[in-house]
Order: sequence, then C-alpha cells, then structure tokens
Amino acid sequence: MRFDTLQEHVQMKILNDPEWKFAAFIRNPVERLLSAYLDKVASEKQAVRQHFQKNYGLNHTISFREFVNYLGDERQSCPLSKKNYKIDGLRGVDWCANPHWRPQTFFCGLSEFLPRFSFIGALDHIEHQSRALLQSVGLWESHGKYYHWVDDKKEMKGSGFCEVQPPKLRDGQELIGFQQRIRRDDSDSNTNNATMNYGKITTEVSDTIYGHSTNSRSKIDSYYNSPDLLEKVKLLYEGDYKLWNLIKDKDSLSSGVELASKLSSVCNSLAKN
Repeated sequence: MRFDTLQEHVQMKILNDPEWKFAAFIRNPVERLLSAYLDKVASEKQAVRQHFQKNYGLNHTISFREFVNYLGDERQSCPLSKKNYKIDGLRGVDWCANPHWRPQTFFCGLSEFLPRFSFIGALDHIEHQSRALLQSVGLWESHGKYYHWVDDKKEMKGSGFCEVQPPKLRDGQELIGFQQRIRRDDSDSNTNNATMNYGKITTEVSDTIYGHSTNSRSKIDSYYNSPDLLEKVKLLYEGDYKLWNLIKDKDSLSSGVELASKLSSVCNSLAKN
C-alpha cells in the first residue's frame, strides 16, 4: 500500500511515530532520465513505443533531445484533463509529470519531510548500503541475506517475492546487498562467477536494474552528446541534483537531518541547536 493512498490521520500517525523508519535511494538524475527515455519512449518493444505515442499524441519516436525539449516547455494546466492530456502532458517537470521522469524529490515526501528520513543512499552504492540499512533495522538476516524467490509465476504474483533467480555462489561467497546478483570480476575467466574480497566484489558495480535494464549508464555519452543538453537536464532537475551531489560519492548512508542541514541555512542552525 502506498503512503499517499492512506487516510490523512494515518499518514500523520506514521510521520509522528519514531518507530517508523523512512528510507530512500536516489539515482543519478542524468542516467535516470535517459533510462526512462530508452524504456518508455524509444523502447525496443514496438508496443511500448506505440503506447507512449498514443498517450502523448505523437506519430513517431522522438529523439532524446526532442524529449528533453518537451520537458523544458511550460505546461498549460495541472492537473491534466483528458481534453488536453496529449502533448501538453509531456511538458513540464513538476508534480504532474509522468512518474518515470518526475523529479525524485517529489516522491515519498522528500521535498516536504527530508529531515524525517533516517536513511538516504545512492543507487550507485545500493549493494552495501541496502545491507547496512537492513542490518540497522534488524531485517538483514530475515529479508536481505537470502533470496525470497519462487519459480511459479502464479505463486509469485502478489507475494512480494523476487522473479529474478538467485545467483550461484561459490564456497565462501555471500550476497553483499539486498537480493543483489553477483557481479563478474573482469579478471575472472568464468563469466558466471565473481571474486569476493572481504564481502565486496572487486569489479565495478553494474548499472543493471533487473527486469527493466536499458544499460543507460553505458549510453550516457552518446545521448548527452552536447554540453547544452546536459546542462538543460541538470537545470530541469536542479532539486534532484542538489541532493545527488551530496550523496553520490559517499559509501555510507546519509540521514535526512544531515542533508537538510547542508541544503538549508535554516535547517543548519536548527541542527546545531
């Protein structure tokens, strides 16, 4: 059940109860937007491309630059009505934007209740940060250490179990994060295995998100092929970037209070008091 679907008094009870722990993982805004474009606008699946074009009144697959330009246009109305949903629905990066490219700070109360979050991490460090998160709330052994996976898709539906099959571990290996696959060490001739060193995998973290992989990280340079395009995206997602720049190079999780104090002079003075 989503938090925003709960009745207001239930939401307030959760927000004011310290037993509830809030956590969020932020993705590189540049990579996230490109991934959304590749997955929804320029999908390899014709049915997905046609669905996008029908929803937004288009008759062709627009380029990534055209997509960004549309997002940079001013929207005429919000919330959108069925009458003007079409191309106007693609304009603007605001609360009415499609969830796949809506700013991340507009989700989960990040823009309103940032100090309420106990844990904020970067998707680039999801393996060990997800483990640290689950360990801190006492859920690693029961919900993170082992794959909760079933082979029967009918049984899996609605169960919360993972459709991705668990990795094959060699003797002495263990998962380093929450239901994360083993990554391959490039120096290992066996591409199905990875070298583990003190609980960490030696190879660079892959950008793969299983089930919706677009390999967007490897395509950033080819799509963001001019400085002005990159700067436009950074400006459109300025709020996301402020948060991302504070956590992208941190190995450990951050707290909302810590980040809010760095983002706001008011929050900084309150934190010191």
